[in-house]
Amino acid sequence: MMARRTLASYTLPALLVLLATTHPVAAQRALGLGDDAATLPKGVLRIGAGLQWDRANERYDADGKLRPLGANVASWNGRYDTRLAAAASVVSVLSGVSAFDPSLGALTMQRRDASADNALGVEFGVLPRLTVGVHVRAASHAVEPRLILNAGRVEGTMGFNPAWTNTVARDRNVLLIAQFDSAVAQTSRRIAQCQATPGSAGCAPIVANVAGAQSLVSAAAGFASALNQLYGGRSNSVGLPFIPIATGAAQQAINQRVLGYRDQFLVYGNGAIGPEGPAAAAMFSPADLDRLLTDSLYGYRLRPLRTVHAYGLGEFSLHAKARVFETVGDDTASIHGFAMRQAVGASLRLNGGSTPEADEIFPAVTGDAGTGFTLRSFTDLFYGNRWSATVVVALDRAQSQEFALRIPPLSAPAVGGLPFPIIPAEREAKIGRRPGSRFDVSVTPRVALTRNIRLGATWSLARQAADAWSLRETQRPAAMPEVSAADADGWASGTDWSEQRLTLGGTYSTVEAARAGRARTAFDVTYEHQQTLSGRNWRAPYLTRDVVTVRWYRRLWGR
Repeated sequence: MMARRTLASYTLPALLVLLATTHPVAAQRALGLGDDAATLPKGVLRIGAGLQWDRANERYDADGKLRPLGANVASWNGRYDTRLAAAASVVSVLSGVSAFDPSLGALTMQRRDASADNALGVEFGVLPRLTVGVHVRAASHAVEPRLILNAGRVEGTMGFNPAWTNTVARDRNVLLIAQFDSAVAQTSRRIAQCQATPGSAGCAPIVANVAGAQSLVSAAAGFASALNQLYGGRSNSVGLPFIPIATGAAQQAINQRVLGYRDQFLVYGNGAIGPEGPAAAAMFSPADLDRLLTDSLYGYRLRPLRTVHAYGLGEFSLHAKARVFETVGDDTASIHGFAMRQAVGASLRLNGGSTPEADEIFPAVTGDAGTGFTLRSFTDLFYGNRWSATVVVALDRAQSQEFALRIPPLSAPAVGGLPFPIIPAEREAKIGRRPGSRFDVSVTPRVALTRNIRLGATWSLARQAADAWSLRETQRPAAMPEVSAADADGWASGTDWSEQRLTLGGTYSTVEAARAGRARTAFDVTYEHQQTLSGRNWRAPYLTRDVVTVRWYRRLWGR
């Protein structure tokens, strides 16, 4: 990912040509970290290129507590997979184990997100108080999961039914069911014969306990039906996808009951049942998980759990800023006492990034803001030529989007405040998403150490309202009546979020030196390190961000 060429690498030659053919800039000294209320002088062009690195492996829950980005469940059981739940009662009937927990084991899916975004901005001073520009961001996002499944090799009670794919296991189950069916049929006929002719050879045990023999036949027939339901064996029956593991207490109990039935039938002179129980499952493994996710046989039809990359246009926007009030002179370096400056801005976002892929457990996206617009207010406060601060207030509204998503049922259990991420393909539907309004406010105090160097810090608060979702259609509507508008509403209800961040950084600028004729080129370089302080709800990650931005200033005409 990091080896891909950046926007800066493509624009650098053009910038060098521009710098060689234009005139030095006359501009106010750059304030430093963060945005401010300054506009470019008339005829001045500013080109900026930046690199941004983000890292996260935790997120916030509804109570503001940190949770892993992935999912951890102590028992991947029937709460998360309806087919495991369906097997529970059958296993209990066959094994006699009450309150059986059909589990594929303890599952931990750790996740680390990383991105390296490349930004290019071009701005131009149309009028002394009006600046217009365009901003392009190329995004590179990677999601790296790490799977830990049944680490102690004792957590799982269920695994794949080998009869689904293995003919040896299938033949073993067919033979066992045939043995039970034969024992039941033979003993039923024998009971009828002995009742008709009690003196016949071998009838003494049956005559002595006819009720017991009849009870055995009835119980064995029911046991065989349950065996067929769970393991398969009869014609056109392959059983359930998950069955008890060979080393588990349930399978051992089932094998003992098979031997018990064999011994009981032997009492009545029937040796049809052999000494072997049904083919059991192996402990569920990471390789089995890949097969479960990708093989259409099991209904998930997901891509394998792996590192996912997303590259593309993260954002493309047009913006304008206008100064509406100021008590600042032509040069911020000459301020004495208190002064202020006010500007307003608007941005039209024509692209906000990609939407998630429905068949990825942890999809990577290049941004989810969609198209929309942002209104901003910029207020600069000065005390002399060393101290300054900027307050920025912004309101963002995004337009509706449509994309496919797997929607968990409203009753799905939560894992750290989120539904379990492995969702069957039958839950896939097309939804319409109308993002909630976003409100941002930031405060950036700065200090000028020298005429060229400024340090600063930014505290920022962001709040976004919950999305409004509508269910447009399902992939197979007739087969999925359970995917409802209520499911979509329940999933969307937790999409509101808030967060606070702190940014520290500094700027080196030659703008003032170029204005005074002491430097040939006007530029500024800013480095900032950003860290999340607090957050609420799953869309707020605990983020670490580093940004390096370089901006070049050149006057194209005028003075």
